[in-house]
Amino acid sequence: MCRCARASARTLATEDLHHLSSDASIAVPVDAVMADLQGRVRERLRADLLRHGASPAFNDPELFAEVERVLHAGVDVAGSPALLLPELLGDPATWRLETALRYDSHRGSAAAGAIIFVKKRLVLPIVRWLFEYNRDNFERQRRVNAVLFACVQELAIETARLRRDVARHQ
Repeated sequence: MCRCARASARTLATEDLHHLSSDASIAVPVDAVMADLQGRVRERLRADLLRHGASPAFNDPELFAEVERVLHAGVDVAGSPALLLPELLGDPATWRLETALRYDSHRGSAAAGAIIFVKKRLVLPIVRWLFEYNRDNFERQRRVNAVLFACVQELAIETARLRRDVARHQ
């Protein structure tokens, strides 16, 4: 939900509040205001998604809130190294996107030097726009992959918990 710590806010009374003196203040519980605001935003998002053809299961506001909670948990974990799926995929070189441009050659040192010079000084300036466009897309894809890994992990955790609960009740 919100990464805000528990707090309270004070608003100064205005002249419109005749029953209070000009130096009095009113305590406003921030947590209640934030919860109300988040609820309205969630409801608006749910209505927009349903209007654009989302799953009819989102007609249930409680289910929608639970799905949102699981996805938020995945997004929050995505930035940390606490993901299991990348460990299961093995060597990162086999699945992680490479966004750096490398200059190397398999030829001998004299020929390699000349070829690398041509690549750096002639070819790269011509195709730099294409490289930068692709690099930006790779970075976006890397972020999406991290979020998806985290969401899959959260869903796997939820599934394991549900299976454990079902097994206990049988």
